Amino acid sequence: MIFVTGGTGLLGNCVVRELCQRNLETRVLCRRGSSRKPFDGLTVDIVDGDVSQPQVLEAAIAGCRAVIHCAAMIHLGWQKLDESRQVNVEGTRAIVEACLRHQCRLIHVSTVDTLPTARALDQPIDESGEGGVANVPCAYVVSKTEAEQLVREACAQRGLDAVILNPGFMLGPYDWKPSSGRMFLQVAKAPVIVAPCGGCSLSDARQVAKACIDAIELGEAGQNYILAGENVSYRELWKRMLRIAGRPKHVAMLGKRITWAGAAIDLFHRWLPIPEGDVNGASIGMGILNHYYDSSKAQLALGYQPQVSDAALAEIWDWLKTHHG
Repeated sequence: MIFVTGGTGLLGNCVVRELCQRNLETRVLCRRGSSRKPFDGLTVDIVDGDVSQPQVLEAAIAGCRAVIHCAAMIHLGWQKLDESRQVNVEGTRAIVEACLRHQCRLIHVSTVDTLPTARALDQPIDESGEGGVANVPCAYVVSKTEAEQLVREACAQRGLDAVILNPGFMLGPYDWKPSSGRMFLQVAKAPVIVAPCGGCSLSDARQVAKACIDAIELGEAGQNYILAGENVSYRELWKRMLRIAGRPKHVAMLGKRITWAGAAIDLFHRWLPIPEGDVNGASIGMGILNHYYDSSKAQLALGYQPQVSDAALAEIWDWLKTHHG
């Protein structure tokens, strides 16, 4: 039995589907009130609860061979740090404790955002993080970094059998919310396209899911593996998205001065007690950085395939268009 958290999210749902395709018994944690639609047609054992409930996790993990921990709160902003820590850090702590008690292997899904960013396209960052530029210390980056460190310490000091995976920017079908697929939808619909000057490491969530499962047998305890992909500027990625969506058009690029707009938005939020939106100083600051990474270690050890073909991107677009209009 494999236990999966975050099974309604993009990566988690791809993991669940890949497990079912491999005929592996699968147990999924699903919050009360969350849609069960992502599991339609799948043979899975659904456990009601979330990572804030240690007793639920204890019962769910008992008897399992491995846990693939995908659940996370993603907020690229300055606000919601406490909420992010509650899910990303304390939730991971509860998973770690249960895995230790039941001697269960943990596949901890972190993010490349816990690593430094690259100085240039031809200088991608590997697992050592050497030679990079610090990421923006927003709620997501801080909480996921703390969670990853918690797992590392449990491996080194308490004998936890865990592998840490660091995915890049993922696109894929089965993005029910949607999460990262929202970028694809927004770019395709926008009347004017203006991209930030940074870039990302594009990966197919289905290939990342396969590597998550393969890591159960092939990953070395205490090691982390980058599961990124094609390193591409946001401008070039958005051009590719538009071509796939049948809307080729000019994509302008914003320079680093756009951080002034981020500072203005942050000031606005400090003066007015309103929730922080997706566009804020932290997300703008991340947009001008080069999130370029080297997946060679995972390719060699896990057989990870990082390429995202135009055919795969077209398939992803068709799924997003069908389910989200």
